Amino acid sequence: MTKDTAQLLIFIRGINDNFEITEEFLAVESLKGKTRGEDSYDGVSGVIERLQLPWSPLANVTTDGSPNLTGKNVGLLKRIQERVKEDNPEQEVIFLHCIIHQEALCKSVLQLDHVVKPVVKVVNFIGARGLHRRQFIKFLEENDADHKDLLHHSNVRWLSLGKVCQRVLELKQEIISFLELLEKADDFPELSDTDCLCDLALAVDILTHMNELNVKLQGKDQFVHEMYTNVRAFKTKLALFSKQMSNKSFAHFPTLATLKEAPRHVEKNTGNHWTTCTENSAIGSLILEKLTSHFSWSHVPSHETLKWRHRSCSWN
Repeated sequence: MTKDTAQLLIFIRGINDNFEITEEFLAVESLKGKTRGEDSYDGVSGVIERLQLPWSPLANVTTDGSPNLTGKNVGLLKRIQERVKEDNPEQEVIFLHCIIHQEALCKSVLQLDHVVKPVVKVVNFIGARGLHRRQFIKFLEENDADHKDLLHHSNVRWLSLGKVCQRVLELKQEIISFLELLEKADDFPELSDTDCLCDLALAVDILTHMNELNVKLQGKDQFVHEMYTNVRAFKTKLALFSKQMSNKSFAHFPTLATLKEAPRHVEKNTGNHWTTCTENSAIGSLILEKLTSHFSWSHVPSHETLKWRHRSCSWN
């Protein structure tokens, strides 16, 4: 198996009359060559036929990854629906796409480039060269710092960004001192700029709240209506945050509250990019819109509706 071979992981979940869930890892299929929707379908179909599983009870398919490979019109999902209807013409398969993936797409609402770029720049400057990193770690040890190293950010796992920003903020003074020893402090003026530090503190708090939502959307034995409720609650929180910010109350922004310049900065920047992340619950509305678009129902499905529609089995 080469490292460039795409892997298709298939899980199967069943629900009995008592609403007890059983989930098992079914198979992993290597997709050599192209990874189109029809290629994914051939992999899934081959496993189902090989294990002699019936298609007719299939009630739900949950997918992750690129939507164009699993599209309802020409991709994997369309072919699965057609195959199920061959055995059970009345069966309508419910298709869901990874909700956390949709949440990750909402990061563009935050408009954090002016915060992220300086943070990534200083982290890369210290961590990219082995000598600088070793010197920095030794410098932290000698100064009895609260942390032993910086964290690194990955664009693929963007929610780690909050922890990366928080670590830079907590080690701000040590980083500035280290850069001064290297005569490079002038290359990173944002670390001494009050407005930039306030923006960074706000970003840490907002991303912390996003991380909490992310955790709530993960794990086994979760149902769609529970995730929907979590997102709705998050949207309500954001509306509250917006009002608190307007009143210069930082009860839910503990990192920002530690900066004495925060009230002045809030007043100065009211209406600017850094408040739009809470204003009108922009993030929550976008996530909720993405989540709602998964369903054909006009309202959140009840336990009984889910029990009836998901009774037999579903695939992830």
